[in-house]
Amino acid sequence: MAPVNSPVHQRHPIQVEEDVGALRRTVAEMAADLPSLRDGDADLVATELGTNLLRHTDQGGYVLYRALTDGIELLALDGGPGLRAGDVPPDPNRETGRPVPQESPRPSVPRESRDGSRGLGAGLNTVRRRSVDFDWYATSAGTAILARLGASDSTRTASWQWGGVNVPLGGSGVSGDGWAVRVDQRLVALVVDGLGHGEHAAAATQVALTEFQHWSMRDPRSFVGHVHEAMLSTRGGVLGLCVLDQESGELTYVGVGNIHGRVFCGQGSHRLLSRVGVLGTEIPVPDMQVATGEWRPGATLMLATDGIKAHWDQDGEYPALLAHDPALIAAIVERDHSEGNDDAALLVVRDLRNPVHA
Repeated sequence: MAPVNSPVHQRHPIQVEEDVGALRRTVAEMAADLPSLRDGDADLVATELGTNLLRHTDQGGYVLYRALTDGIELLALDGGPGLRAGDVPPDPNRETGRPVPQESPRPSVPRESRDGSRGLGAGLNTVRRRSVDFDWYATSAGTAILARLGASDSTRTASWQWGGVNVPLGGSGVSGDGWAVRVDQRLVALVVDGLGHGEHAAAATQVALTEFQHWSMRDPRSFVGHVHEAMLSTRGGVLGLCVLDQESGELTYVGVGNIHGRVFCGQGSHRLLSRVGVLGTEIPVPDMQVATGEWRPGATLMLATDGIKAHWDQDGEYPALLAHDPALIAAIVERDHSEGNDDAALLVVRDLRNPVHA
C-alpha cells in the first residue's frame, strides 16, 4: 500500500469559554469541504470535547486536531484528576474486540464538575455516536479522549495498526518532524527530524518522506544513503527506520542521530539504538550498523524524535495503555514527556496478532 504520512497536529488550549468557541469555528471550517462529514457533526463534537475540559477539570486542557484525507482527528487531553468508567457511556463496540478503556484506579465516587453537575455521560455519548473511531484512557494523572470523524485514514490492516502525533514547537504552525508507514509483505516505519524547527526543518523532513515514497523497501542502508544525498540541499536531519516482518519474526532497525525507539512485548521492553550522526551535511554518513532482533505477535513499536523524553515507565505510569488506539497512546506520552523546547513526533505501531505466551 502507499505510504501513510503524518499530518501535523495543532494544539488548541482550552482555558476559558471563548477557547471552546474558537475551536468550534476552526474545526467547522476544516469540515466544510469534507463530504464524509454530516453538517454540524464536527463543530458539535469539538464543542463537547472543549466544554468537558472546562467543566470537569481543574485547569482546563487542550485539544490536538489535524485533518485526515477525508476526515478530522481530535484528541482532548487534560492533567487530571481523570475520568472513571462510570463517567463514560457504555461502549456498543465492547464485544467487537476493540480495546476497552482502562479505568482510573480510584474509588468510583461521582465527582462534581466546576458548576456542581455530576458525570459526563450526555456529552461523551454525543461524541461517541458521531465518531468513526472513539477511545479514551484515564488515570489520576489525567484523561485523554480520541474522536475521529468522517472517513478514518487507512492506518489499520488485518494484522497491523498504527498512529501517532506530530506537534510543532509552541503548538501551532509547521513541524520539522514527521513520520510515515508503508505496508507490503512487511511493515516499514520511518521517523524523521529536520535540524531545528520551523519551515527549513520541515523542508528537510519532507525530502526524507519523499524518498520514502519511492524506496524499494529492500536495503535500509541504501535508503539512509539516498536520504543523505537528497538532504544535501537542506539543513539536514536525523532519522530512524524500522522494518517489521511478521512472517520471519524479525525486526530490522537503522538509526542516525537523536531518534529513540522502543519495543514492548509482554511485560518487557528493549530499546533500539541509533548511531551518532547527521544526514544531509558535509559530515560523512556514519557506517551504518543495521540492528536485528525478534518481532513477536502482539508486540508494540514506538519511534520518537528528541522532542520527547526517552525514559518513561509504561507499566508503572500507564497500566494497560498499550491496548488502546496508537494515536491515543502517542498523545498521552507526548502530553507527559514532551521536552517542550522542540517539535515532537511519536509513532506507535501495534501487531494485532494474538500474543504468543511462553
